[in-house]
Amino acid sequence: MNKRIFIGFLVVVVALLAGWIYYISSQSRQPVPLQKISKDWWGSGHADISSESFTHWNEDEPPQVPPTCGKCHSGNGLIDYIGQDGSQEFSVDRPAAVESVVSCAVCHSEKADALSMVKFPSGAEINFDKGEALCGTCHSGLSAGSRVDSTTSGFADDELVPDASFITPHYFYSAATWLGGEAKGGYEYPDLTYVGRFNHANGVQTCTQCHDPHSTQIKKNPTNPDANLCGTCHSNVTEFADYRDIFVEGIDYDTDGTVEGVFHEIEGLRNMLMQSMQSYTESKLGTGIGYADNFPYLFVDTNRDGILSEEEAVFANAYKAFTPRLMWAAFNYQFSLKEPAGYVHNGNYVLQLLHDSIMDISTAAGDPVAGLTRPFEND
Repeated sequence: MNKRIFIGFLVVVVALLAGWIYYISSQSRQPVPLQKISKDWWGSGHADISSESFTHWNEDEPPQVPPTCGKCHSGNGLIDYIGQDGSQEFSVDRPAAVESVVSCAVCHSEKADALSMVKFPSGAEINFDKGEALCGTCHSGLSAGSRVDSTTSGFADDELVPDASFITPHYFYSAATWLGGEAKGGYEYPDLTYVGRFNHANGVQTCTQCHDPHSTQIKKNPTNPDANLCGTCHSNVTEFADYRDIFVEGIDYDTDGTVEGVFHEIEGLRNMLMQSMQSYTESKLGTGIGYADNFPYLFVDTNRDGILSEEEAVFANAYKAFTPRLMWAAFNYQFSLKEPAGYVHNGNYVLQLLHDSIMDISTAAGDPVAGLTRPFEND
């Protein structure tokens, strides 16, 4: 009897999963009313003409977006990058217009429709499914860990690099995070292997399978339009805030005595990394260091109290005493922070970067951290 019940249960589960996959596939093929598309787009960040992303250069003379920024911070710049304006593909040839949002014409064109490959800052060139490459083009990051290596080439691990500055991956590089070791967005330590793309589950493995392409919001649960898509499998999820409490492997990565959601485990390791960076700069370089969420992010902690005051977190007090080892760790610290959904897109990759940075810099500081578990390969 119990065997029959179990088999019946499996049949129900398989049927539900098959129905879910079919629903998602069929929805992607059904035309969406233009009115809904317009409403969704107007409410998205891609259409926010007042956003700093599109207005940062308004006060420049002349007001224009530099070619290095135009691909992602100007709709006209992206049109230039994909060659829809007749220019060379995969480059922005001239300054782009300010206040030029990601409009219909940016994503719906012959060149945009044909785009299938994304070039990442690491040099990796990766093919995407139809319609996904546009997402990956702007969400690829501005710098990769390889830039740290090229900047510090020829210097010993703990040797000061003259005229060095903090190298960061920029912001919202979700495609680079999702692809992990394929895109090589983070600083990957030699002789260590890193997880590749996060293969989540059937039906939720690409940008537009999870995100509405116009609103950019997470799609709804196919079996309950009023519920969150992630709640289909993660029963604790009813709203965005619940994502942070999702955990998979049941491992206490940050050794705080509690198995928490991936978001919290990443946060715990990030705090440990900053402590190790502070220990390193004090013991090896004779300086204090701290982080603040304003450019250029790393500042001199002049009184070495572990806390940056408003007076310390100013541009004139930017931290500049970088060794290669500190630059590796600092890059991964920022990588874990400035892709705020990294714990969803590829939590194990972010955890690996933080783990490896902690182990390396804490050992060099003479205060090695013990007892940490390095994340498994993604299933």
